[in-house]
Amino acid sequence: MSKEILQDIINDFSLDKFGRFFREKNRSFASRQESLNQYNDDSFKEFNKIGEIKFSETQKLLIITSKANNGLIERSGKKAQYEKAKKILKEHQSCEAGIFVFYDTARKNFRFSLVYDQPIGTKRTFSNFRRFTYFVSSDPEVTNKTFLTQIGSGDFSTLEKVKAAFSLQTVTDIFYEEFFKEYNKLVEAVKKENKEIDNEKSRDFVLLFAVRTIFLGFIQKKGWIGNDEKFIQRFFKEYEAKHPGKNLFYESWLSPLFFEALNTPVGRKTAYSKNDFSPETEKNLQMAPYLNGGLFKEKPGYDNQDYLIPDKEIKSFYEFLFSHNFTIEENSFEDEDLQLNPEFLGIIFERLVNKANGAVYTPRTEVDLMCRLTLVKWIEKNSPLPVSTANLYELFFREGEKEEDQKQGSFSEKETKEIIGLLENITICDPAVGSGAFLVGMILVIDEIEQNLKTKIGLKDNNSFERKKRIIGQSLYGVEVKEWAVWICQLRLWLSLFIEAPDDMKNSLEPILPSLDFKVRQGDSLVQRIGSKAFPVLGHAQIDESVKRKVTLLKNLKNEYFGNKTALKDWEVKQKEIAIYNEILQSEIKEKQNKIHNLKNTGKNLELFSDDALKPNQNELPLNKEQIEQLENEVNELEEQKHNIRKDKPLIWNIEFAEVFVEKGGFDIVIGNPPYVRQEDISDPTGKIRDKKQYKAFLEEMVKLDFPESFPQKAKINAQSDLYTYFYIRGLRLLNNKGIHTFICSNSWLDVGYGAWLQKFLLERAPVELIIDNHAKRSFKAADVNTIISIIHAPVKKPDNSKPIKFVAFKKPFEEAIFTEYLLQIEEAKEVVSNDIFRVYPKKQIELLEEGWEYPETDSPKQLLKGKFESGSYIGDKWGGKYLRAPDIFFTILEKGKGKLVKLGDIAEVRFGIKTGVNEFFYLTDAQTKEWKIEKEFLKPVIKSPKECKSILINPKDLKYKIFICNKSKEELKGTNALKYIQWGEKQKTEDGIYWKDVSSVAGRKHWWEIGIREYPSLIFPCGIRERFITYVNENNILADKRLYDIFISKNNKTGLSLSLNATYIVLMIEIQSHSYGGGGGLIDATVIEVEKLTILNPSLFKINGNRSINVNREIKSIFEECGIDPQSKNPIEEQEPKPLHDRAELDKIVFDALDLTKDERKEVYRAVCRLVWNRISKAKSV
Repeated sequence: MSKEILQDIINDFSLDKFGRFFREKNRSFASRQESLNQYNDDSFKEFNKIGEIKFSETQKLLIITSKANNGLIERSGKKAQYEKAKKILKEHQSCEAGIFVFYDTARKNFRFSLVYDQPIGTKRTFSNFRRFTYFVSSDPEVTNKTFLTQIGSGDFSTLEKVKAAFSLQTVTDIFYEEFFKEYNKLVEAVKKENKEIDNEKSRDFVLLFAVRTIFLGFIQKKGWIGNDEKFIQRFFKEYEAKHPGKNLFYESWLSPLFFEALNTPVGRKTAYSKNDFSPETEKNLQMAPYLNGGLFKEKPGYDNQDYLIPDKEIKSFYEFLFSHNFTIEENSFEDEDLQLNPEFLGIIFERLVNKANGAVYTPRTEVDLMCRLTLVKWIEKNSPLPVSTANLYELFFREGEKEEDQKQGSFSEKETKEIIGLLENITICDPAVGSGAFLVGMILVIDEIEQNLKTKIGLKDNNSFERKKRIIGQSLYGVEVKEWAVWICQLRLWLSLFIEAPDDMKNSLEPILPSLDFKVRQGDSLVQRIGSKAFPVLGHAQIDESVKRKVTLLKNLKNEYFGNKTALKDWEVKQKEIAIYNEILQSEIKEKQNKIHNLKNTGKNLELFSDDALKPNQNELPLNKEQIEQLENEVNELEEQKHNIRKDKPLIWNIEFAEVFVEKGGFDIVIGNPPYVRQEDISDPTGKIRDKKQYKAFLEEMVKLDFPESFPQKAKINAQSDLYTYFYIRGLRLLNNKGIHTFICSNSWLDVGYGAWLQKFLLERAPVELIIDNHAKRSFKAADVNTIISIIHAPVKKPDNSKPIKFVAFKKPFEEAIFTEYLLQIEEAKEVVSNDIFRVYPKKQIELLEEGWEYPETDSPKQLLKGKFESGSYIGDKWGGKYLRAPDIFFTILEKGKGKLVKLGDIAEVRFGIKTGVNEFFYLTDAQTKEWKIEKEFLKPVIKSPKECKSILINPKDLKYKIFICNKSKEELKGTNALKYIQWGEKQKTEDGIYWKDVSSVAGRKHWWEIGIREYPSLIFPCGIRERFITYVNENNILADKRLYDIFISKNNKTGLSLSLNATYIVLMIEIQSHSYGGGGGLIDATVIEVEKLTILNPSLFKINGNRSINVNREIKSIFEECGIDPQSKNPIEEQEPKPLHDRAELDKIVFDALDLTKDERKEVYRAVCRLVWNRISKAKSV
């Protein structure tokens, strides 16, 4: 019913109907008509409160209407409406949110907006507002479908559900479903009409048509073609009336519009192809704006192939597309228009074309945060003046204060000019640019900051169009591997500029849009090969002055091309790039040839002075034969590169962006969101290298070329590494020596084994500033991935490893937490700081290196070789688990446990269990022992798997196997069944046909059947852990397999340690401090080093009173049953009341008392343990 009321309002606008609508949506709506004329001004009048919806005693929704005097289409009017709404809400603080209806009686349109105050942390300040807006049109051709669906059918029973009705994500989903259907219809029609086109080409061709059409939508929204906001619809209707069913629209009507009208100076008559435009249409095309820029130039391979798009599908696409409202401005951090705006289209296109390639659109909040943080860090690092960090944060971020109390940083005029100069000359690159979210984000932030700074010192710069054009031209670069992705990125950049174009620019005789061919380039960012030769990013560093001068000329030429001020075509500029590169190669060839010549002459000169100089049969080969041969090979390779580069030139960073690498040595900032491609799916995105293994080998080769000191040729890079790890290395290589690298990507490298090589590289070469997680809100709902934001400095030869990496976990969504005061607290943190908004854990890089280092195995792991890091290797550590995702109670235990907690390896010895080498021989079942009748002295009870033991105290009756322990020779075994068993074993083979006695793991022993003398451990610790954990007490001389670890401790401490290692807190420590994950089921596979390093309560603190200890003979249940928490309950784990089993509660009380935990903290231990275990095992089940 409410949907029908809304449609009636659209058809016949009346304020009275809104009361009926809100009563229908929520029976708690109370009509309270009240005039608010005190808010009237020149732009708005007739402010009225029509009522309130009371959701609870503390939560109300205010409903306000107002008439717009000057219409609703002006951007300034929209901003003014937002300011009015905020003012009204500030003065009606009993209402948490408001729906504001601004209407235009002349046009009968209205803007339907939800405005609410976003709390800052835990407090409402009435300064952090958000607005979400639907523009509702009375135009019968505009369906307002999304508005009717979301608002008409939406649930208004709670404020959160009202907010959901204004969700950009939901609106995007609805539009995308329709867009995808229309897009596929076009693709199928193109394939049917054009038999020679393949599927990929047809999709790209249709995408190009869609991109151009959408840009047309924005052009006509400004009224730039015939002063008509519906030009394209009328254009198609005129064609249909003249040529029904002829399928000539694309070829004869649309092509002249694309390639002539929008690509030639205003006033030039359109003469492309055969057409019969009406005089009015002819004039409109003749006076269409001169856009240029590349979008409306003919694309070779597409526009010169005479491809046809049928009229029927074009009409269907137009009807769908133009039934939606276009808005010609970007959404801002706090103000979102729920209609077709540039960002909205970026999301749609990214979803359409990038899903298979692992790319996911980065939300604007994260983009804005990353851009601002990166610029703060870069200015801080590059300013020659000691600019205050606090001032920089105040300049780039908001404070959690009233709007009138916002700061802009207290800079001197000299500092202000210095920052402006830095921003005007900055170079920024996104190596996986996608639809351009980060480049657009940088435009918006830099433009805002520049404008604020210039205003502050009285520099006039009011031309936002020219300012943004300069930012794009001088500062922004990007690379994408797919051509269509380059088109979309260019569209976003053009739109961000176009929305700033003043109205009189439509009559410009000069091209309005810049050419972006040399700003966003197509190619594989990761693999650079010319012929058979791989190419490092920073190869050929020795560049002479003549080449540098040519690079400067090339830079000027590219600037002219960008501004459409040169007659040269793009291919001609590319030829000049190659020419310069060839000159660099030729210079290097000449240098090597000179070295060869000198080496040969040196050899001859030395021969002249030798005693054998006059001997006729003297060998005349030069003395430096090997060196000469090496140089000659290098010359041949360089000649081959010169030859191949013209045939099949890939993206070569220091050719494509020669002006950046020659003048600056690399980019100032590399920022982005690399593709999410798992290792098994990695393949050549260009399709040239069909063998996946070969392409992955090339990726590894590029890493070694980029950083040969860190990755020598023999070094192995984990084959399970996902694609983004290679983007990290490449991104860092693209920086100059004062650059900053910022990525948002998967957090898996922080914890999994394949991330170790990246961790090690960062610790040894690239200082990490920040690693940021958000516990309250995932950045990517659409992607099956959890993300972090990392900010890293350019690589150095030897970083200051005493500097900390700051691991920051936000507990509130970024929208509620990214304020100057919180960022400064993080900046200044020297130790762990935790509050309701965030937790920051500073950790020195040297400490991280130590914690992830594994030394060689010895009988006694504590007896390590002398010298830190001189032996062993870095195996990685669980950075994410320890420093980001660890619950607060973990840090509470560490804090309260100071002086009480120890490392297990400091008080006990931890050893591997038995490594038999051939389990089939050494482990015998009861049936086998009876069959062979082996003497008892050679058979010992053993735990082969933790599954065999149900209780803490090992019951020998539960064990399935005996282990064959025999350290005697055959001579000593004469006459025994043990010898017969050994002789039988020597005849057995593995599945691979190898005799058991020859298996490498036993062949090196004095006697292959001899395991050695084994001591019986005090306790036995399982290395594989799922949802049940027990440390076994060994009272019956039982041995353990290598899948368990032996723990040796003095008798005096055995009871205390057994209790400490079976209390609930120990599961928390294992979850956080072990990082190795084994097979299915979410198994933790803890290493012996991790068990040694396990933080435990000192056993000496276990003072057992009466019966306060766990029943060592009962079966230990899953951790959820032990703690009395149901992870599958409707109530979240965090809201459940733990009900631990009685004896577990008694044991845990000893620990809790020793740590002096409060009642609530004790409950948090149970909840945290269950949450960590459940997350681990449920994630494994979902894969």
